[in-house]
Amino acid sequence: MEKVYTVSEVTYYIESLINDDPYLTDIQIVGEVTDSKERNGHLFFTLKDEFTSIGCVFFGAASRGLNLTDGQTVQAYGDVKVYPPRGVYRFHCKNLKILPQRGLLYLKMREIYNRLSKEGIFEKPKRPLPKFPKRIGVITSRNSAAYQDVLRTIEERYPVVEIFLYHTGVQGEEARDTLIKALSDANREDLDVVIITRGGGSADDLWVFNDEQIVKAVYNLRHPVISGVGHQIDTVFIDLVADYAAHTPTAAAQAAVPDRSQIIDYATGLLQKAYLYLGQKVKDSQIHIQNLGKELLKSMNDKILNRVHLTFEKAEKLTQSMQKHLLLCEKRVELLQAKLSSLNPEGILERGYAIIEKDTLWVKRAWKLNKNDELTVRFSDGTVKVIVREDRSDDKRT
Repeated sequence: MEKVYTVSEVTYYIESLINDDPYLTDIQIVGEVTDSKERNGHLFFTLKDEFTSIGCVFFGAASRGLNLTDGQTVQAYGDVKVYPPRGVYRFHCKNLKILPQRGLLYLKMREIYNRLSKEGIFEKPKRPLPKFPKRIGVITSRNSAAYQDVLRTIEERYPVVEIFLYHTGVQGEEARDTLIKALSDANREDLDVVIITRGGGSADDLWVFNDEQIVKAVYNLRHPVISGVGHQIDTVFIDLVADYAAHTPTAAAQAAVPDRSQIIDYATGLLQKAYLYLGQKVKDSQIHIQNLGKELLKSMNDKILNRVHLTFEKAEKLTQSMQKHLLLCEKRVELLQAKLSSLNPEGILERGYAIIEKDTLWVKRAWKLNKNDELTVRFSDGTVKVIVREDRSDDKRT
């Protein structure tokens, strides 16, 4: 029978091969530092070149006053060792020397930046974002937390907008082509604004958003662009060509749409000002008419009486004009109130529609429902609980 090995036997055998290999002991390697972290006085980092990378550890580095920054180029001396609990190999540093030249990643970024600067890519004037967008394109991964943040934020602030997802990879070499395609697809659509987003990560994770072709594709978008890549400390080249650079995916969504509560407050304020203005105008007219009447009545001669008669005629016409003006303003106020009501999702219920909720979230697509899901159906006069009796997952769109 063939011998069956345990995981430990294979791992320890590999460990003995590596530990006994003179080409992997007391060697020096040069590379760029990425993902540098300090834990319990030890340094954990990755050394990389243009093609590959290797995990590294420097035990007791803090006690020796050593500290690393992503992007530095270092020369490390030590041994390649196997870490049996995880079955991985890594470089155990005994000494480190920080080389004076900048990291390979930094040099590559500077080269791309200088080339794009000469082409005037970063000098493009910023376009204003639409105040009330109707169609928003979102370029990101459909499975990302960033996409969920964007959906949740827009749903809370301005749920009347349509969202079009252009699914793409957001990390690594394989993401480059899908990003270019997503940007091209979005550029052909009739959109009001485009959001490009993903969550935070290391410099390697975000590198695709520094790619020269990606930056040019963003530059050539005919729609206003909002970038929301990474966290607050992260900056990538597409931020420099976007019309608005947000610190996070949530901030990008907030920049794209207004807050419906602010819209209602603003419109209410305008209505109040209109009522006050019209009311004051009526009072001023009444006072003016009364004063004219008092002055004219002081004299009883025919000439003054004729003027009194003429003044009252003018006053009557003025009153009629003001009344007509008030009626027009009231109609405009009613139209504004109707528009405000139309923006309120709750108002739709009064017209015979219903809101379907699953786990307190609105359900907008049938394919999101599974058989036996419990739903809450909201009507204008109350809610009922229902159970889904068929599976519509086959309706899901890719």
